[in-house]
Amino acid sequence: MATLPLSGSNIKFLTGVPFSNDYKNTIRFDDTTSQYNYFINRKIVHSMGDAVFVRDEGKGYISANAPIDKLLETNYLMFQNQHYNSKWFYAFVTKLERKNQNVTYVYFELDVYQTWLKDFTFKPSFVVREHCPLWNADGTPVINTVDEGLNYGLEYDDVHVNHYVPNNGVKFIVITAKQQIHGTSKDKHIASYNGIAQPLSYYVLPIFLDGEGLVWINGDGEEIPMSEPEKLFSKIYEDEKATGNISSIYLTNSIGCPFTISGGGESFTRITFTETDQKFEGAEIGDKIACLYVKELKRYKTETFDLGDKYANLPSYKESKLYMYPYTVLTLDDFKGNRTDYKIENIQGSNLLLNMKGSIGTSNKVSYGVQKYNDKASMTNHQDNQYAIIDSNPQDIPVITDLLAAYLQGNKNSIENQKNSIMFNGAMGMVQSGVGAAGSIAGSKNPVSMATNAIGGVTDIVKGAGNTVLQLQSLEAKQQDISNMPNQIAKQGSNTAYDYGHRYDGVTFIKKTLKPEYRKKLEHFFNMFGYKVNEVKIPNFHTRENWNYVQTTSCNIVGDFNNEDLNELKAVFDNGITLWHTTDVGNYSLSNEVI
Repeated sequence: MATLPLSGSNIKFLTGVPFSNDYKNTIRFDDTTSQYNYFINRKIVHSMGDAVFVRDEGKGYISANAPIDKLLETNYLMFQNQHYNSKWFYAFVTKLERKNQNVTYVYFELDVYQTWLKDFTFKPSFVVREHCPLWNADGTPVINTVDEGLNYGLEYDDVHVNHYVPNNGVKFIVITAKQQIHGTSKDKHIASYNGIAQPLSYYVLPIFLDGEGLVWINGDGEEIPMSEPEKLFSKIYEDEKATGNISSIYLTNSIGCPFTISGGGESFTRITFTETDQKFEGAEIGDKIACLYVKELKRYKTETFDLGDKYANLPSYKESKLYMYPYTVLTLDDFKGNRTDYKIENIQGSNLLLNMKGSIGTSNKVSYGVQKYNDKASMTNHQDNQYAIIDSNPQDIPVITDLLAAYLQGNKNSIENQKNSIMFNGAMGMVQSGVGAAGSIAGSKNPVSMATNAIGGVTDIVKGAGNTVLQLQSLEAKQQDISNMPNQIAKQGSNTAYDYGHRYDGVTFIKKTLKPEYRKKLEHFFNMFGYKVNEVKIPNFHTRENWNYVQTTSCNIVGDFNNEDLNELKAVFDNGITLWHTTDVGNYSLSNEVI
């Protein structure tokens, strides 16, 4: 209870003041003149000259010389005190009690915020939540990822899907042989340099799945048409010795060798490899069947593709936090069992850049990752694999040998067992996590009171104040994180004909965000109460057009008045208060743009 003066003068009994002693809302005035003008222009129900204030069991009242019927509308007082430099004091009327026909006891509590408006100073304090800046100068969202603890649903909406096939759909058939199968030295074992020195020989055939012709431009600028896959395979299998030399054939999206694509309106497309330390030569197998022989690959290179604005094609949110995780998620999926989620706000730069890394080996392995994700160390093309998806599913094309068939079957079974194990472990983790969550909920008989008590003992200083945000959070508490891996996707892949026949090639970027019901709820909540910040700072008191919400914990305020009032003022901010910059208090339909 705030400390009351012993007496007052020039007492005004007011009505129509739109806030009360729960301190949920108040008006923030820039100076005491505008404050006085606001209150003195409220409807004055009754006036008195001088009065002595009486304390009764900690409650203060005025013996007003007016019948109770005349004062029924009264909800606020303003008065001066001649012993305090004729300062204006402001107070809430809490109760009316009829003494006799012409006398009414008017009980009141000092409004510590309005009374000491210009007599206290905020020092850096732990700010729990407030209305924050929303947008950077370039129009991108200001990053705020502090968990709000609110229910945002159990499923996302897929709001935009981009199936991206790198390099206009050029793919590579890779043939691994124990010895060369072209030219005059095809009966010899010729070692090659493929990332490292290797005893195997490698052949590459660039193709389009739809059969469109491809032409390779060699180092001398000569155009060499590539053969059709079925003709290459037919020729290989005509040669029993060549077939016996082949250890594997597979199809891949990348061989780790960047190239450019050009065409002149003809029925074919030209490709030119761009790296000088990656050398191929044309190889004829049989009668004019052309592919590429890997002559020397000193190292593999990352291919990078710009997919445009990372926030493009998302809903137009007024609240910038809804563009952040967990309300918005970017999923990268190859629909072969490989999937990862990205928090868009952690992608450095404005555009979404896809890094693709491949190689030439005995089996397929390609990684896809977002460039500059969580990267402020400029390890751009190296560290992205820690957040990438890696497609190592067998994309084999059958080789007609019993030994290889047995190998492929064993390898496939091994991969399937790994996938099933991963799915089982993930499911058990979800069950354990659900049990833990249920136990914690069951063990908390009153989450509202527990959360409120965590703020500290100061909450009972302000009678009936409570904490609106904590109460709303308990009603809309987050149940669990959205599971973002469908079981069907986890088991897909490792069938070349199915994958490429249905065009499950390349990768798919899926932008996901909340269901409309939850978007609406959260937009309204953030509009009213701002964002969690959990930061030591001086709160934002007037950064919005019509209102600012401020909530602190054990706030640091100093003032030139008594400690009882100071502690009550601290409790007001610790419980959360909305400071209105308009007289239309409580009208949340007003615009509240950043100023």
